[in-house]
Amino acid sequence: MERVKIEAVLREKTGKETAKKVRFKGNVPAIVYGRGTNCAVQISTASLKILNSIHFSQSAVIDMELSGEKKKESFSVLIKDMQYNPLTEAIQHIDFIRVSLEEKIRVNVPVVLKGEPKGLKDDGVLEQILWQLVIEALPLDIPQKIEVEVSHLGIGNSVHVAEIKLADNLKIINSPEETIATVVEKVEEVVATTAEEAAPTGPEVIKEKKEVAEGEEGEEEGAKGKEEAKPKEEAKPKEEPKGKDAGKGKK
Repeated sequence: MERVKIEAVLREKTGKETAKKVRFKGNVPAIVYGRGTNCAVQISTASLKILNSIHFSQSAVIDMELSGEKKKESFSVLIKDMQYNPLTEAIQHIDFIRVSLEEKIRVNVPVVLKGEPKGLKDDGVLEQILWQLVIEALPLDIPQKIEVEVSHLGIGNSVHVAEIKLADNLKIINSPEETIATVVEKVEEVVATTAEEAAPTGPEVIKEKKEVAEGEEGEEEGAKGKEEAKPKEEAKPKEEPKGKDAGKGKK
């Protein structure tokens, strides 16, 4: 079990404005509760670096030295929860829970897969279903991580909680039937196409043009037929001049 030591300073005032002032100075507001303790504290930049060195693990025992106005107090805590800024991802707040090193507790311990499944050679895909196990044990007995061997897994095979063997001082709370990891067959992505998209468009265009051409020829033939069927106008005889002009031209 990993164990580190940090310092914390008691905060007399709480609230959003006080928390902003704490962050402005480069510190992080936090609370400590459990086993008769319930107080607001602030964590210094130096202590944050120590917590960062253990990746803010929730299973690591932290020895906290709390300084107040009149006295100092030391006790063991675990990180229970953390809040982050949604934009900068900077740590905004930390919840610590006070624990006794002589009493068993339940914590979430990360699951780390070990080995390369043989099913990957057959184009299989490894899927991790369970990322944490709930372990009950004394604080100093809790492991930092639990390694699970998966090299024996072929396509269609899985490893379950019941197959995990731990020391007698560690108890798994999860259901034995829960699946930790499995190897599944790789599914190739199929692009679906409609019948209209699959049908060739070339012949349809040619056919359409052909129909239009036939229609145009029919219109031309119809026009020619109309012209042939139209009767020719007969030449009208010239009218004889009347009156005085009637005698002109005659000798």
